[in-house]
Amino acid sequence: MALVIAPLAAARPSYQLQSAQREARQAEQTAQNLRRQADEAQRSADQEQDRADGLQARASDASARWDSARSALNTAQARANEVVGLRTAPAQVPFMNTSGQATGVLLSVLA
Repeated sequence: MALVIAPLAAARPSYQLQSAQREARQAEQTAQNLRRQADEAQRSADQEQDRADGLQARASDASARWDSARSALNTAQARANEVVGLRTAPAQVPFMNTSGQATGVLLSVLA
C-alpha cells in the first residue's frame, strides 16, 4: 500500500504545479488584454481631446467673427440712421386717402 501512495503523492505536486502555471498564463493573458484595452481607450481619449481642442478653437474663431460682424452691423445701423431720418409729412399731404386707405409715411434722405 505504501508503494501505491507514493506515486499519488508525487503526482499531486505536479498537478498543483500545472494548475498554478495555467492560472499564471490566464492571469498574464488577462493583464495583456486589459493593458491593450487601456491603451486603446487612452488613444481614443487623446483623439477626443484633440477633437475637443479643435472645436474649441473653431468656436473661439466664430465668436470673434460674431463680435466683428455685430460691430460692423452697429456701425452700419448708426450710419443709416444718420442718413435716413423719419420725417413727418407736410401738412397738405393727408395720411389717409378718400377711400380710407393709408398713403404711407414719407422718408427724407439727407445728402
